[in-house]
Amino acid sequence: MTVLDLCAYLGLGAAGAATLNLWLGLLLAMRYSPVRLWPHRHFNVFALHQWTAYTTVTLTLAHPVVLLWLHAPHFRVIDLIWPLHSPLQPWINMAGAAALYLLLLLWITSLLRLRVGRLLWRRLHYLAFPAVVLVFVHSIMTDPLLKDGHPDLLDGGKIFVEACCLLSTVAVVVRIILCRRGFRPKTGEQAAQH
Repeated sequence: MTVLDLCAYLGLGAAGAATLNLWLGLLLAMRYSPVRLWPHRHFNVFALHQWTAYTTVTLTLAHPVVLLWLHAPHFRVIDLIWPLHSPLQPWINMAGAAALYLLLLLWITSLLRLRVGRLLWRRLHYLAFPAVVLVFVHSIMTDPLLKDGHPDLLDGGKIFVEACCLLSTVAVVVRIILCRRGFRPKTGEQAAQH
């Protein structure tokens, strides 16, 4: 396995974890109950959401760090922190860095949720949507071989990220459609209207 392979696998893992974390967050926002709905079992969706957040942040941090061991093109630490002068695809790399910074902000404010207050935490948590969009833009548009900057959009890894992007878009649209009600059980008045 080469450094580029490791970097690509960490990036794919980060995109997959970010997608799963977004889906779990949407389920929590819609008051999904695994007892009342499928799979009719007790499990802690919130804890799973937290662990996928930890996984997403860890993989997203590790993804660019392995590039420091790449000989050509050579990446410096500053190229990872502020990639506007990185050796290849600086704007696409900047999208990835912006996604990382948003994910770190979300993660830190979630850890300090009680101190920052629920209202501010909730408003900041809406930054998850642009963060995931930036993850998808970076993941789809990056040339995984770091050659000419032209990615193969039909590559297996790209198809995985494109599928995650499509499924996340569908999940967000469903969330918008079910905006007020979510998965809450119908009250007597709502049941009488239907």
